[in-house]
Amino acid sequence: MTKSKEIVTTTNGTSQVKYPLVCSYRLFLACLAFFGFFLCYAQRNGLSVSIVCMVDPAVDNTTSTHSNDFDSNQEEIPESCHKHTIERSRSPNQVLLWPKRTRGFILGSFYWGYALTQVISSVIVNSLGPRRFLAILIFISSISTVLLPIFSKFHPSFVVVLRILAGAAQGGIWPSIFRFWSTWAPASERTTLLSFQSSGPSMGTIISLIIGGFFCTFTLNDRIPFFFRYGWAYFLYLLGGLGIIWSICWFFFASDTPVTNKHMSANEKEYIRTCKADEKIQDTKTKTPWGPMLRSQGFWCILVSMFFCDFGLYAVWTVVPEYMNEVLLFSIEENGLLSALPHIASFIVVLSTGGLADFIIKKKYLTRVNARKLFHGIGTLAPAICLLLISFLDCQRRYLAVGLLVIGIAFNGLMLSGGYIVNVGDFSGVHSGVVFGICNTISSIGGFCAPYLTSIITKNKTTAQWKIAFTLYSASFLISAIAFSLLALGETEPWARDNIHDEHNKNDPDAAEELMEIDSKNPKV
Repeated sequence: MTKSKEIVTTTNGTSQVKYPLVCSYRLFLACLAFFGFFLCYAQRNGLSVSIVCMVDPAVDNTTSTHSNDFDSNQEEIPESCHKHTIERSRSPNQVLLWPKRTRGFILGSFYWGYALTQVISSVIVNSLGPRRFLAILIFISSISTVLLPIFSKFHPSFVVVLRILAGAAQGGIWPSIFRFWSTWAPASERTTLLSFQSSGPSMGTIISLIIGGFFCTFTLNDRIPFFFRYGWAYFLYLLGGLGIIWSICWFFFASDTPVTNKHMSANEKEYIRTCKADEKIQDTKTKTPWGPMLRSQGFWCILVSMFFCDFGLYAVWTVVPEYMNEVLLFSIEENGLLSALPHIASFIVVLSTGGLADFIIKKKYLTRVNARKLFHGIGTLAPAICLLLISFLDCQRRYLAVGLLVIGIAFNGLMLSGGYIVNVGDFSGVHSGVVFGICNTISSIGGFCAPYLTSIITKNKTTAQWKIAFTLYSASFLISAIAFSLLALGETEPWARDNIHDEHNKNDPDAAEELMEIDSKNPKV
């Protein structure tokens, strides 16, 4: 069975065969990337719900600093909510003695490592190639996840080290995938391919929260060693084991460029090659133009927008299960599913609007930059408004609070499908990995500050304290919306364009093939 072919004319006047995205190899790799990001974010955020069922809740009542926290929280609970505070016996899974501040420290420690490796990863990936480097990164993160239940028995400092290691590994996944798609994704499909893969984090968080809550419900016989006795341990083993398998699959099926791939058709290679020649994307071995890049408006737009948007997102990802438990008074069994609902909504929005921005731009309803501003604006203003409203609610309107959280994070999906995430590739070309790496390094500060800062603000677990925290998250999203609307750019900047060889490429289609090849000095596997 042959694929239908469509002859199209590129902007440089040459003709090419359009190779459909459906059933293509690049779509297959987008699916594979989706599962890789799915597992990374499941490993990253799964601990947020697991830690609720790992730790003995009585430990917060016996800490010397806040011995009366429990009583003060109980006194603040409205009488109509007392039915939700019926004393339940401690789960057999809740065996670890980590107080609230220690838990905040552990949840934030992932982002210490995450911040350390962003920039260096964006440089290393140019040497090792995204195929090999991404496989190594997710393999390391998965091994760290597998070891976590084993070392959790000894001391929380061991868990902190493993989380830092996992964070350091995952710090390179976004620079690597941007570097990968810079040679694989035609401009007309960039949003579709990136947004499909970018829905992986939402789904990974969803599944980890849901099945994490399920694994919390069972405990095996006390005769079984600690490492295999508790449900949360099996949950972490599962996530780590699947990540190891994914690393092997990616290493086998992916390649640094279409030209070097052994599994895809010649027609699809030709289609991607001519698309990239028409885009005037620089050669993959082009040196990073550090000066012009760091001075550019597009770079600073992404830096500011990402920092404040990610601060709010990191907070929501890491502390919502605790908020559900401490303020809305949901049980451990309810916590996982309800904490996952916002991410389910976000996943649906990202997946359903993945091609919408491309469609709007193609039909010229909006320019590229205005389409990005529209998607990012809705994706940040919606959660800002919803989180602000949530700050005025308590357990008496707990389902309204959940509903607002779902709506806010759902609309945030538009930011992923057409906002700053995709905008990075619009103006920076093959340097998108470096741009994203630097900006993500700075934004990672929010990753380790948000949960720890929240643990300090909400030390007594009162509704008033959580109101302060949610107001802070709301303000962060608002600043991101304003910055992006003022500074965003939609087209490739001069320092990222291949103007020197442009005339040569127009007259010699074969010359564009070198744009798809990696440095011959790089080691081949």
